[in-house]
Amino acid sequence: MSLLISGQMLEKPSLLGQPYFRTTSRGHQLFTAPFFNYSLVPLMLLFKYRPMPITVFFTLLNLLTGLTLYHLTKKVFNFWTALFSSILFLFSSFMVGHSLFIWSLNWLPLLGLLVLFGLYRFYQTRSTQYSLYLGFLSGLILGLEYFYLLTLILVVGILLYYSKSKIKNAFYYLLGSIFAGMPMILFDLKHYFYHTRSVWQYFMDTLANPGQGHITYYHFLHFWPLLAILGGNILTRLWSKKRFLPVVTIIFLYMFLNLDLQPKLPAGVSLADWESAASVIADQRPENFNVASLLDFDTRAHQLRYFLKYYFHLEPEVYDNYNRISALYVLAPEEANLSPVNYELNSFYPYKVQKLSTNESGYSVYKLIK
Repeated sequence: MSLLISGQMLEKPSLLGQPYFRTTSRGHQLFTAPFFNYSLVPLMLLFKYRPMPITVFFTLLNLLTGLTLYHLTKKVFNFWTALFSSILFLFSSFMVGHSLFIWSLNWLPLLGLLVLFGLYRFYQTRSTQYSLYLGFLSGLILGLEYFYLLTLILVVGILLYYSKSKIKNAFYYLLGSIFAGMPMILFDLKHYFYHTRSVWQYFMDTLANPGQGHITYYHFLHFWPLLAILGGNILTRLWSKKRFLPVVTIIFLYMFLNLDLQPKLPAGVSLADWESAASVIADQRPENFNVASLLDFDTRAHQLRYFLKYYFHLEPEVYDNYNRISALYVLAPEEANLSPVNYELNSFYPYKVQKLSTNESGYSVYKLIK
């Protein structure tokens, strides 16, 4: 979805980022800030819309975060703490996993690290320039992950506690946050605070029904560098006491447990599978058609839409039009049950099923017609 939304920005610039997969009780949808999608646009143009080199960029982003962690930690602590912290960070299974796909939250570790160092520099200098800097970074993170609001409150509390001029620093922090969130602020001013009202409604919905909000690790990705630094400090203390064997053992066990040495593809289909499926559909030269997927929660097949549009110059119908079409192409496991099991298939029902192809991975392209 990220690449698809960013591609649409080339055609029609937007003040909003990509939508979340959740809506409020009033049917309103939440959106991220556009910062992440803006950052993808030059990459898409540079790499001619190919997903693989764009994914490699995020692998390099994690490596850059690790190097930045090493550099800043060495400044504050010492060489050994910096080295151990970087190893713990870079070889974390979470960081390795996030190097393999494109996601807006992949920016959080680097931004969280910069916030941490900004707080340290503010503590040293009490300079208002760091209040502006921290406000800007916090605004960027909040636009990508709303759960960061709790951390934002903590950052503001620390900032004000150590401030010589609380009002002045609070003003600069707010100014930085406003600057970072300017696109969404402009959108809200233009649309009667649509997004602010939607976020508030989702918050009220969560209070009324706590089961709809699930807390998971990626809500705290901005803390990952801090955890690595804490771990690095512990290992450094052991190392300084000449306990070399425990430190080496811990590091090797950590790397072994976090890295699966057997090459495996992530769950789902590969880029080659998506491109192959799109090619099969393109060979049909379809008109007035739509696509769906029975592989995971992405039933509207955003990956398939991306390849069809930017590789084969074919554009399926919009997401909510699954009944006024001539054909529905579905990517599903071989011998899948093609009964109307979701909104997309149910909207087109009744239909006849034709299997167009099955690839080596065991995924088939089906054509549904009336």
